[in-house]
Amino acid sequence: MAVTQASSYLRLLFWLKLKLVWRAYTRHLSAVIGAILAIIFLAPVAVGAAVGCWFGFHLLAPPMAEHLLRGVLLGAYLFWLVFPLIGFALTEDYDIAKLLVYPLSPRMIYAGAILGSVIDLGVLLLMPTILVVLLSFSTSGPAFLVVAATTTLFVFHTVGLSQAINLATAGILRSRRGRDILAVGIPLLMAVFYLVSQLLPQHLASGARWSRLLESRTWDLISYLPPGLAARAIGSAERGEFLPALGFALALAALCGLTLCLAGWLVQLVYTGEAGSPAARKRAPRERAVPIPEPTGPSQQAAAAPRSWSALLPSAIAAVADKEVKYLFRDPFFKATLSQTVYMLVVVGVMMVHSGRMAEEGIRWAGQGWLLWGATGMLLMAQSQLALNAFGPDGAAVATLLLFPCPRRHILIGKNLALFAALSVVNAVFVLAVCALARELRLLPHVLAWTGIASVVFVACGNIVSVYFPVRVVMRGWVLRRSSSVGFSQLAAYLVVVLVVGLLVLPVLAAVVLPIYWLGPVWLLLTIPVSVGYVCCLYFVSLLVAESALLAREPEVVAALKPEQ
Repeated sequence: MAVTQASSYLRLLFWLKLKLVWRAYTRHLSAVIGAILAIIFLAPVAVGAAVGCWFGFHLLAPPMAEHLLRGVLLGAYLFWLVFPLIGFALTEDYDIAKLLVYPLSPRMIYAGAILGSVIDLGVLLLMPTILVVLLSFSTSGPAFLVVAATTTLFVFHTVGLSQAINLATAGILRSRRGRDILAVGIPLLMAVFYLVSQLLPQHLASGARWSRLLESRTWDLISYLPPGLAARAIGSAERGEFLPALGFALALAALCGLTLCLAGWLVQLVYTGEAGSPAARKRAPRERAVPIPEPTGPSQQAAAAPRSWSALLPSAIAAVADKEVKYLFRDPFFKATLSQTVYMLVVVGVMMVHSGRMAEEGIRWAGQGWLLWGATGMLLMAQSQLALNAFGPDGAAVATLLLFPCPRRHILIGKNLALFAALSVVNAVFVLAVCALARELRLLPHVLAWTGIASVVFVACGNIVSVYFPVRVVMRGWVLRRSSSVGFSQLAAYLVVVLVVGLLVLPVLAAVVLPIYWLGPVWLLLTIPVSVGYVCCLYFVSLLVAESALLAREPEVVAALKPEQ
């Protein structure tokens, strides 16, 4: 009876997964377009990887073929473990804890997540490669059985561990501190991964050989991880050594069972320990007993705004700027952008090292000057998601913000001041680091002027775009985003807007670059003031247009930023 009930629950969870996927396709046309684009671009990559593995397994000598198999399984293992972290999106519309109100244990929800993962994009992309492994190493009937059992164990273990990371992380990130850690940690891990991926080939090419790597102690230790155990079992089965193959397969099965038990326990601890712990029950009444001060009116609230902005600012502008600064420090959205800046700095540093070596070899175009200006341009483009979505972090609270009887331009100016101040600090640190890497500290004032003036262009265009295309980014949990639900129309509109903003920024770049490299530094006395006047005109025009548009579109903006039901 218990087995029948468990299978019934698993069928319901799998049906729920299919229902959610189908709902994503039927609710938005952009989801269908995104799925079609994913198939068009990713299916050839998956098939190409499978074809490459097929030729590698059949053309390489037996020892090298097994090493290639170990590398392929290790790559699939890392891909499946990292894929949930790549798919986390800044949304709050999904919480796995909603299923806990039903008679389902966290372990049962975890088992259902493993079963439903067979239709996930990350699993489907690597299935052709797994099929190639099965066909390439099944040299006989018994070998086919061992290889099929081993690949099944490997896939089950890897997908189970991947889903455990997904569910446990989603539960942990219901707290603000957890969101902050992941928002900062993922880009930093990506930076470390990129740095290692760039340095390792150079190290191998500089003297170490691949054979030395394959004979190293590190590569031998990898063989005792799940990918290595699977590769050894499959290789032994291909050679007809079925006793060692069964031994490695049993070791993989034991490791699989142990991992799934620990993963299920972790998921249960995360989702039941937070609400059911005595500490949480003791904290709740104390938190509810804290008195909430009643507002004494708009004038008193505005008077409480910090005086650091300026005594000459209107009270509404100072209050909105103060609120925006608190949002920047509170929400992980801005912290994630800062971490992406660190990742970008690592990428630029590696590119500058490569360009310096190419310049030493006599390649003229490999100078670092173009990297200096290009890196700052990429920085501004990366920060555009903040400037072009000014009301996004407010979420549903924008309805309260728009109730205040103040000019709408004061709300926009307050938001612009806080964002410009925060980005100026980030840009100053980034520009200093890039100029030092490029050994062009003499250009530090010019690059700072370029980034500062260009940031105003992005902020000015963001005033208009934020009114017509608001997107909710408020976070109360990080959830796994399906790639098929990515809005293609929104992405296309965003790319068009960024292109237009880039064209508007080009005169500012020309005003700084042309005098430095062609006209002469004296011309900066003319071009910089002209570019400042040009940007000021853009900003005042954007205020006029955005204010009138916001007055006419306030219901649409509020509706767009409400949580989806």
